[in-house]
Amino acid sequence: MSRLLAYIALLPALLTAGVSFESDPRPVNRAVPGASYADMLTRIMPAVVSIRTAQVIPPEVLRRLRGRIDPSDVQVDRKTGEVMVPAGLGSGTIIHPEGYVITNRHVVTLPNNQTAETVFVKLNDRREFRAKVLGVDSKTDIAVLKVEERNLPYARFADSDKVRVGDVVLAIGNPLGVGMTVTSGIISATGRSGMGLDYEDFLQTDAAINPGNSGGPLIDFEGRIVGMNTAIRTSGNGGSIGIGFSIPANLMVGVAVDLANTGKVVRGLIGVFGEDLAADEAAKLNLNRNGAVRVTEVSDGLPAAKAGLRVGDIIVALDGRPFDGWTDLRVAISRRKPGETLTLSYVREGRGALARIIVAARPAGS
Repeated sequence: MSRLLAYIALLPALLTAGVSFESDPRPVNRAVPGASYADMLTRIMPAVVSIRTAQVIPPEVLRRLRGRIDPSDVQVDRKTGEVMVPAGLGSGTIIHPEGYVITNRHVVTLPNNQTAETVFVKLNDRREFRAKVLGVDSKTDIAVLKVEERNLPYARFADSDKVRVGDVVLAIGNPLGVGMTVTSGIISATGRSGMGLDYEDFLQTDAAINPGNSGGPLIDFEGRIVGMNTAIRTSGNGGSIGIGFSIPANLMVGVAVDLANTGKVVRGLIGVFGEDLAADEAAKLNLNRNGAVRVTEVSDGLPAAKAGLRVGDIIVALDGRPFDGWTDLRVAISRRKPGETLTLSYVREGRGALARIIVAARPAGS
């Protein structure tokens, strides 16, 4: 009886105690390789920015639009008093401590295909600056902006020619306006094209990229820029399905330097056109490689013609390095500056030869 009475006395306490669960307050062991990217991201995230564009609306136009636009969309610049409405949203990266920012051209382009005059850059620390568009390049979809601020955090570029399929990468940006976001994946392929630009050499990644990520960086395991997130393939709903495309860093750098210094891009030209040589044709010629290009046209009076290149020659290397095909070769030549010398290795009638060519300037807009 005494035992029963003791149990009954303890019953309320047992009923109210409930179930407890163990917790471990220790942080993840970030010293273990691959366990965390947090320390690296702490260094790079301050250099990634959100970019928004706006259209200034004159007071008389605003009066006519009253009732047709959401009043919550109307903003007033506290410094200038300008009335404006949002026009676009994207991401970018600070690439120089003096306030140079790189992004996509389409991020700072208005629906009428004009470059926005009202652009704002918001930093990771929530500071926001009005930015000037120094230049845009429609051929590669790259733009460079400038904010009047010094000693800003910035990111460095990697050598994207050394990127390999399978490398771990992270995409950073402001997708769908939800706020700065990081996604991870790998390099799925290199040398992709077909996005509708004149000069394409995209890195493909399965890191999630969505609208708003455009212009943000694709970074490697060390926090260096390997690409700029630019386009995606979707299943129809506009969201990520793991097929994203980034402009490679080496292409970005050349364009960015020109835009930052002169507002326009100067590209190399040698005056040759070509087509990819089929793998079976390359095998017949004992080339045993993909990336050989048959010359289909040589422009009179231009550097390639002066160096002796002819229609039918098969180009197999640029400065001793192979390439993936005509698209890759064309982009590589365009990245050369006028006055530089390049060497093309080619095959003519079964014999190898070299052509040393002094690069000329490509006409503006081409």
